[in-house]
Amino acid sequence: MALSLVAATSAFQAPALARVGSAPAVSMVSPALDSMPGKYSVKPMVFDPLNLSDWNDVSWLREAELKHGRVCMLATVGWLANDAGIKLPGEELQGVSSLAAHDVTAKTGHLWALLFIVGVCEALHMSVVVPRLDGDWTGYEPGNYNLDPFKWASDETKEAELKHSRLAMLAFSGLVTQSALGYAPF
Repeated sequence: MALSLVAATSAFQAPALARVGSAPAVSMVSPALDSMPGKYSVKPMVFDPLNLSDWNDVSWLREAELKHGRVCMLATVGWLANDAGIKLPGEELQGVSSLAAHDVTAKTGHLWALLFIVGVCEALHMSVVVPRLDGDWTGYEPGNYNLDPFKWASDETKEAELKHSRLAMLAFSGLVTQSALGYAPF
């Protein structure tokens, strides 16, 4: 019985983890990835078990990671605030849970305003990022929208934002999943 448990636990270990600790993995990582903040390891190396840095633009990946992380940070706070009782003005939105908010706003037409705002923001973002997809990111730091009125940007705050973004992406997916378990809209 004990041997079967030991054998079963080895099935959950990813073979790529062994590669991360080896010396060739460090030499294959691009210098741009190695100089970026966000490396989490006891050893001074980049964790890239799927070798995404070999066949993707690392700056584009970081831009996407920061954008999705920021959206998830806002979504997590918004979800929790709505369920805590802080509601938007309007009679048709009162008493609506966060899980049912999508369907209610789609019926009332409020979702179109949100889609318009997000569409404008994405169009502006694409006008900046799409020309850089040829690999020339000179003069532009991924995720930097020049919005720092209090001059808080430092290496520590960038690292903290990455950590919070990654946690928020996991938190929001867990929050939605936990809320939807056992949910019956009828």
